[in-house]
Parts: sequence; C-alpha cells; structure tokens
Amino acid sequence: MRYLIGPELLWLLFYGGAILVARANVPPRYPVDDFIERSWFYIPLLVLLTFALWWAPVVEKSWLLLRVWVACIIGGHFVLEKIMEANSTQGPGIGMGYLVGMIFIFLWLVVGSIFVVIKF
Repeated sequence: MRYLIGPELLWLLFYGGAILVARANVPPRYPVDDFIERSWFYIPLLVLLTFALWWAPVVEKSWLLLRVWVACIIGGHFVLEKIMEANSTQGPGIGMGYLVGMIFIFLWLVVGSIFVVIKF
C-alpha cells in the first residue's frame, strides 16, 4: 500500500479532473471558460498539495523528492495541456497561460523542495 499512494497517483487524479472539466465545457454557452482561463494559477497550487505527502505516514519517503519533481513536471504538463485545449477561444492568451503555469510549477517545486529539505 505504501507504493500505491504517491505523487503519481495524485497527478493521475488531477488529470482525470482536467478531463472532466474539458468535457463540461460544451457549446453553446461554454460555462467553464472562466475557470479554464484562470487555471494557469490553480494548477500550480496543486504542486503544494503534492508536498503534503511528507505528512502522510503511509507514503514511502525514500526517493520521494525525485518522484514529486518528475510527477509534478510531467503531470503538470499534461493537466495544463488538457485543460487549456478545452478553451472555446484558442489564441495567444491560452498558450501564454500554459507557459506561465509551467513556470509557476517550477517555482513552487523549488520553494517546496527547500521547505521539505529544511523541515525533514
């Protein structure tokens, strides 16, 4: 059970949520466009949630920092890509939202890693 719970499982769940958001954004009204346009800010906050794994006693701690980095970069890419392509009006703003989201993911990974190394 210790190997099942980890950052990979969290980001797989986040990707499933992105698929649900993408399916909910259907014509003619596109009710989820506002959330999608702001997801460049919300998705990187999930990186901080991934760092909460250090407080879960059932999670294997060896190699966890490397696993978090790999899972957050790959998972963040797929989640941002899936949710951004679901926007009804594609343009340069959506592409920039992806880039800013990935920059924030790297920023939160550095900040979280420093905190975890100091704390644990």
